[in-house]
Amino acid sequence: MCLTHHAFCINRMHTVCRWRAGWRTYMAKIIDFGRRNLAWVLLVFICIIFSFTSRNFFTVTNILNILNQNAYIIISTYGIALIMMSGGLDMAVGYQMSICGVICALLVTQWGMPILLAFLITIAISVLFGALGTLLEQLLQLPRIFISIGLSTVYQGIAYVITNSKTISGLPDSFKVLGQGTILHPSLTWATIIMIVFGVVMSFVMSRTYFGRYVFALGGNEAAARLAGINVKKMKYVIGCVAGFFCGLGALILTSRVGAAAASTAAGTEITIMTGVLVGGVSVRGGDGKIANCIAGVLIMGLLANGMQLAGLNTYYQYIAKGSIMLLVMWFDAFQIKRRAIAANKRKEARAE
Repeated sequence: MCLTHHAFCINRMHTVCRWRAGWRTYMAKIIDFGRRNLAWVLLVFICIIFSFTSRNFFTVTNILNILNQNAYIIISTYGIALIMMSGGLDMAVGYQMSICGVICALLVTQWGMPILLAFLITIAISVLFGALGTLLEQLLQLPRIFISIGLSTVYQGIAYVITNSKTISGLPDSFKVLGQGTILHPSLTWATIIMIVFGVVMSFVMSRTYFGRYVFALGGNEAAARLAGINVKKMKYVIGCVAGFFCGLGALILTSRVGAAAASTAAGTEITIMTGVLVGGVSVRGGDGKIANCIAGVLIMGLLANGMQLAGLNTYYQYIAKGSIMLLVMWFDAFQIKRRAIAANKRKEARAE
């Protein structure tokens, strides 16, 4: 009888141990998933909170409106995310989008140019702006963030000069289809469709192609990437041109959606984009990140703005929220970098012993 009871106890202990081990493994997987997809977890959490604060928040129409309102920002994010993943920072995107929108509006209203041709020329100019940033970075041997701050001021000045500080209006209805035209649902715009399509394409490129690996290699260690045979200079030009393309496309969608262009139309967009990319898990030093998480990060900014408006809070609270989130995310990123460095030093010391 004692032996039977003893065997029963042992089996029960083994069962409990297996259950605990399985539970720990399960929890570890959940925590790891949360770390890798923190932006999406926060996005769902924010949606749940705002769904209680406003009955109109969690509706199909409002969700589609949020996507439409942030489509031009997310599209521009695809390019800026590449720059940040490769180890750079670009603060010129706001006024670059503004000047691109102004140029396109002038080509259509004052030059009488066909809309499609004006679109193509605008995107080509934006691509050249992206290449210009890389060229100045190479020539002046300065970090891209300093180059972009200078270029942002230049773009701002040029935009105000060519518009004479006035808003360019009178755009034809066909011009507004890109940003305002709908399909299948009254709130589902072509801008949202374009955003989703390019999001899928860029996610595939960054996760499944050599180009994505090269971008991460530049952000991880530029010197090591050069020694590995990667043409660093060429890659930076390609990244700059791709960023310029998405910035130009975002400018077209914004101008089409607003139905007018001004020198300050997209001013401040760079802060929203950079905060969204950081919330999406891209380090300020580059070397990692996912396009899908960057989309979630930008949507978090859009949800905060939308939710605060529905809750009756004015724009100034949105500025406080965005700034606070940016500081918090940058602190967390610095903390993660420091923790990884300490762990790496401990591993080196252990190997040395």
